[in-house]
Amino acid sequence: MTSTTAAATARNSATYTGRIPGFLALTFGISWLAWATALLLGGDLSSPVVFVFFALGGAGPSLAALIYRLRGVGSPRMARAGSTVRWLPVAIVCAAAPAVLAAVLGPVFGAPALTGAEPAAVLADNGGLLLFLATSAFAGPLSEEFGWRGYLQPRLRTRFSPVVTTLVLGTIWALWHTPLFLLAGTWQSGLGLGQGLGFLVTMVPMSLTYWFVSERLRGGVPGAVVFHLVGNVMLTLLPFTALAGGVVYLATVLVIALVVLVLPGSGARSSARLLR
Repeated sequence: MTSTTAAATARNSATYTGRIPGFLALTFGISWLAWATALLLGGDLSSPVVFVFFALGGAGPSLAALIYRLRGVGSPRMARAGSTVRWLPVAIVCAAAPAVLAAVLGPVFGAPALTGAEPAAVLADNGGLLLFLATSAFAGPLSEEFGWRGYLQPRLRTRFSPVVTTLVLGTIWALWHTPLFLLAGTWQSGLGLGQGLGFLVTMVPMSLTYWFVSERLRGGVPGAVVFHLVGNVMLTLLPFTALAGGVVYLATVLVIALVVLVLPGSGARSSARLLR
C-alpha cells in the first residue's frame, strides 16, 4: 500500500467513525424519549397510545440510519448476491439453537418442562401465523438491524477488530434495551433480576455471531434481520420461565460465539478493515 493510499484510507476511516457519536445520540434520543413518553402515559402496552410510543422507540436504530441515509450518508453493502446459500442456514441454526436447547435441556437442570401447547397459544394470542410473523419481523429485526448491523457495525469495523467491535456494539445494544424493563407488557418486564441480567449479557457474545453472518458470510442487513427474526420467534414460541433455562440459553450463545472465534477461516481474529 502506498503512502497516498494509506493516507486516503485513514481519512476515510476517520470520516466513517466520526459519525458514530451523532448516530448514537440520534438513536438513543428517538428511542429513550419515546419510551419515556410511554412511561409517563402509564407505561402499559395494553394502551394503544402507549404502544405507539413503544413501537416508535423500538424503531430508533433503523430510523436514525434512515435519517443519515436521507442526508446522503450511506453505508457499505455487505450483502452479496449468491451468498444466501452460505449465510441462511447458519443464521437459522445459530439463532434457533439457544431457545431449542433451553427448552430441551432446561428441565434437566430443574426448569419447568414445556407442555407442547405453547406455540399454538402464542399464535392464537397474536392473531395467527402470518400476523405473528409480520409483527415479529418489525419488532426488532427491521426496526433495529438497519441501524445496528447496517450502519454502526461497519463503522466500528474501520477502527476495531471483530472481537472488539462485538464488545462495543453488544454493550451499546444491551444498554439501549434497558428502559424496556420498565414498561408493562414487554418481554423484558417479565424477567426476573437474574434472567434480565442474562438477557443483557447475552447480547455481547451474540453480536459476534451477528457479525459472522452479516459481514463474514456476506449476509449483510438481510442476514442480520433473518438471524434476529428466527431468534425472537423461537424464544417466543419456546419461552423459558426459570433461571435454569436462561443459563442453558446463555451457555449455548457463548458456545456458538466461541466456535465462531476459533473456527479456521472465520476471520473473527482479524484486524480492522474498511468495508466496501
